[in-house]
Formats: sequence, structure tokens, C-alpha cells
Amino acid sequence: MKILVLNAGSSSLKFNLFEFHGRTEQLLQKGTIERVSGMADAVRQAFAILEPMLSGESVAGVGHRVVHGGDQFSESVVIDSSVEKKIESLSSLAPLHNVHSLEAYRAARERLPDAVHVAAFDTAFHTTLPPHAYVYGLPYEYLTEKKIRRYGFHGISHRYVSQRFAELQGKSAADYRLITCHLGNGCSVCAIDHGRSIDTSMGFTPLEGLVMGTRSGDIDAAAVLHLVTQYHEEPARLLEILNSESGLKGISGISGDMRDVLQAADGGESRARLAIDVFCYRVRKYIGAYLAAMNGADALIFTGGIGENAARVRAQICAGMSNLGIAVDQDANTKESKSARRIGKSVVEVWVVPTDEELLIARDTAGRL
Repeated sequence: MKILVLNAGSSSLKFNLFEFHGRTEQLLQKGTIERVSGMADAVRQAFAILEPMLSGESVAGVGHRVVHGGDQFSESVVIDSSVEKKIESLSSLAPLHNVHSLEAYRAARERLPDAVHVAAFDTAFHTTLPPHAYVYGLPYEYLTEKKIRRYGFHGISHRYVSQRFAELQGKSAADYRLITCHLGNGCSVCAIDHGRSIDTSMGFTPLEGLVMGTRSGDIDAAAVLHLVTQYHEEPARLLEILNSESGLKGISGISGDMRDVLQAADGGESRARLAIDVFCYRVRKYIGAYLAAMNGADALIFTGGIGENAARVRAQICAGMSNLGIAVDQDANTKESKSARRIGKSVVEVWVVPTDEELLIARDTAGRL
């Protein structure tokens, strides 16, 4: 049977078409529609590209990545009118994403009305966070009435790499304490205690936590209010700066792409070197915090574009953590490979595990047919 996965972003649409034969999956086609003027139009473009692959056996299911499921969805679900309304009601928490996911869903449903459509939520994996991890130190009414709390994101990726790591050991994710680092343009760290997310660096929005490509990560809220009250900065403009002009880009003044920043640092750019140092230090701090949260870990896993490809960044993050049981092997770390691999045989094993969010969404969809 064929499963289509649609991953609607804020300005792009990724699509993957899989064929399932029992427990065997085959990727038939993948692509990205960028700079979209409307998600419905992007879906139509995707179907035009996929048309030759859609002949014969029909698409049995369509998996849709939805960024925000709030505290209402703890797993992937078949989309019906009730689910559609709940996703729509959560759009204020992710205005750049949920609306586009719904638009993609409605366009795909029109094209494939007989297929089972499934929503996979970035937040679902983190619904196991205990209250002491997701409650902010605000008046309690902000939690109960306004739903201000840590939700966490990148859950599909964190779940995939934790399961893939365990699969490589011939065991279950429930057998391990893992710290997973999804490092790309967006970055987050997750503490996974025997298969359950118990803490994660992103919070109410994906802005909290690590320094990222263009996002600031953790910042004193009073600093933002100071810019508003003392320097008359517009809140909307500050939000744009925090999300799109900060992080590696803001510190280096060069780029939000780690490859460009590394190249600039090699060329002697001091701000680029500072950006890398801040980035690595922030990741190291969160790793240390999650070692404390779980009283140790069995493995530290890197994934995402930076996590999978930037050996220098991995080495710098792990440098000076030998007393915590973490060390990378230089030869294993610098050896180029696209496969999952161990790069450190320390007490806490260090691994690189390529993520595959679309495959996990496809599996979730197939499991609900």
C-alpha cells in the first residue's frame, strides 16, 4: 500500500511517498515545494509531480505533520471533524504552522477523499512531561486559563532517533535513558527516560532553549520588556528579531547556517568563533542538566543537519565532559558516513543517528489504517 506524507512548513511543503510491503518500507518519491503563495497550491504542485507514481494502487493513507497539538493529543490520530476543529483551535499557539497544515490537509482530502488522513504532532511525544518540568514560575492562572506552559517540539524527530537507537541494539527505547540533540536550523535537546520524554529545551514556542540558526533561545524576559519600555521597540518587530535575526546569524553577523559560520571562523572572524562557542556551550549546559534530571544516561545522540554532519561541533560540545562520562573518539567522530554510528565508547555512549521524521509519520499513518 502507498502512504503519502505532507510536511507543511511556514513557507514550504515537503512531500514523501512510501510503499509498504508488510514491515518493509520503500521511499518512492520525495520533494519540496518552496516559497509557496498558498499551501493548497503547493499541494496541487506536489500531486502534479507525484502523478506518475500514483497510478495503479491508490494511496491508502496520508500523514500530515502538525506542529502544535497542545495538551490534547498524545499520539498521532485519524483526522475527523472533531480533530480538525481542535487543531484549528490551537492555531493561536502556532500561527505560522497549524493553519498551513490544515490548508494542506483540506487540499489533500479533496484530492484523496477515500484515503485515511492522520495528524502527527510535534508536541505529542512531550505530553509525558511531568508538571515540574512543564510548569513555568508564573501565577497558576496563566497555566489553567491561558495554557502558558512548556509544550516542547521536534517530538517526531526525538521519538524516531530514540526508537532507531534501540532498534540498532535489538532492544526497546523503554530499556534506555537517552539524551537526544536535534541540531539543525531549529535546535532542541530532549531527556528520554525509558521511552518517555521527561524534559525538553523548547517551551511554549520553539523559541525557548538552545541558540539556533536564527532564534535566540533562552533570554531573560525582562530584557525584552526593557527594549519595549526603554527603547520603544515594537513587540511584533522584537518577535521577528528573536525568531529570524538572532542565534548564529545575530551573533556572527554572517549567517544562520552553521556551515557558513564555521567557514568564517576558519577565516579569522571573531564573531563567528563566538557564535560557535555560545552555540556549543548552550547545548553542553542542557546535556548536563538532563544528566542530572535522569541521574545519568546510557547514550547521547546527535541528529539533525548540524548534529549529523558537523563533527567539529559535536567534538566541541562534548569536550571537557569526561568526568560526566562523555567523550568522543576523534577518528570515529570525523569519519564521514550517512549511517547511524557510535562515535564515543565512553560510559555514556555517544551516537550519531540520522533522523527521518517523514518515515515515522508514514509508519504512524500505516498503523491507523
